[in-house]
Amino acid sequence: MNVKKVLSRKPLKFLSLLLTSMFIASASAAVYYSITLQPAVTISEASIKFVSGNDWPNGSTLGTNGTFVILALKAYPNATLTYDDPLNISNTDASNPHQFRLRHVSITPATGNQQVSNFTFINFVVKNKAGASQASFNYTTSTDTWNTPSSTSYLEVPASTMWIIYVETKAAAGATKDLVATIKISVDVLE
Repeated sequence: MNVKKVLSRKPLKFLSLLLTSMFIASASAAVYYSITLQPAVTISEASIKFVSGNDWPNGSTLGTNGTFVILALKAYPNATLTYDDPLNISNTDASNPHQFRLRHVSITPATGNQQVSNFTFINFVVKNKAGASQASFNYTTSTDTWNTPSSTSYLEVPASTMWIIYVETKAAAGATKDLVATIKISVDVLE
């Protein structure tokens, strides 16, 4: 028997066995499973939407589906300007009440800008169908600082009902003409 032949076959067999076991081990380590998420998204009309009011300000814009609005409001120096019914929030659902709240997003000029002191307040008041105040969302100033309101609690609008967003504005005495404060408010709706 040739010793060289025996020695050369053993390492080859061992190497072959080692490679096979490594292949089996790596294949078993790659076992996985998946679960499936398949949402069906249906386009529908918003239950809560904006509707222009009887005191709709000139230059204002109501979005196509009533889901956004740009109000063109004015503020007079040292005088409170009142918009009794510039904008309504309407629950278009004929059978279910829905809840919404007002939440501050942004305001410019930003706090720290001396132009802020030109304003005194910009107040949004949500009134129910009977005209009773349900929530106030008041932006006030302290020199060059905006005091931004906290989010209102959720308000429940009955089915097929429209509520008013009443607005009051006031600029400081001697305020700079044509200065603009741009406020972005989110109306969060619970479906």
